[in-house]
Amino acid sequence: MGLPPAAAAHDDGHSHGHPAATTPISTTPPSFGAACDGDADRNMILGPRFFVTPSDSVAILAAHAAASIPYFKTGLKGVARSMPTSAALDRVASALGVPCAEVPTGWKFFGNLMDAGKCSLCGEESFGTGSDHVREKDGLWAVLAWLSVLAHANHADGAGAAVASALAKLGGVVAAATHHHEEGGAAAAPAAPSPSSSRLVGVEDIVRAHWATYGRNYYTRYDYEGVESEKADAVMNLLK
Repeated sequence: MGLPPAAAAHDDGHSHGHPAATTPISTTPPSFGAACDGDADRNMILGPRFFVTPSDSVAILAAHAAASIPYFKTGLKGVARSMPTSAALDRVASALGVPCAEVPTGWKFFGNLMDAGKCSLCGEESFGTGSDHVREKDGLWAVLAWLSVLAHANHADGAGAAVASALAKLGGVVAAATHHHEEGGAAAAPAAPSPSSSRLVGVEDIVRAHWATYGRNYYTRYDYEGVESEKADAVMNLLK
């Protein structure tokens, strides 16, 4: 999905800086959407009226890597994330039995792990995702990796059954919660989608199946811009 020049030029790694990227492009949205910044090192993954957070994105790619992405067919050496990124990747790494490193903000720290042979896949919450095929985040690669995951999920011998099973599990949890809320008089929880043979497994299916399998991580990042140095120093001194 192309962005207006002004949006593509704005490169701070935040969705609020790319309003065109999250604005519906038609009344009937496509089954898959992707956006990159001006030099295509950052990426954003979208489904029909559904947004994938960068933290979830790298975790989902790690979970599906060996089965869905040919480059990782022998498995992952390890994974890594930046400190502000959620621990969703940690959950996947624990389940896979591979190391998961937490590094300071800055892609060079991922590069050090790659040089040491300790990192195959990495990502950060500012829409950067990459692997050890190059020592830099690679938005186009991330988009292609997601397409590989979707292709495998929709293949006759792919992960479709596993996705359906995870969604069925989530549907049971939602149904129980809905029954509980209805008894208490509160608003019912929205039902989880379930893939059927009549349609393709989509982005939202993959993400919700991931949450049902590994749990869902929440976090909040606060950015302060244009703050006077004296006031910023006062905040840091208070924290110290």
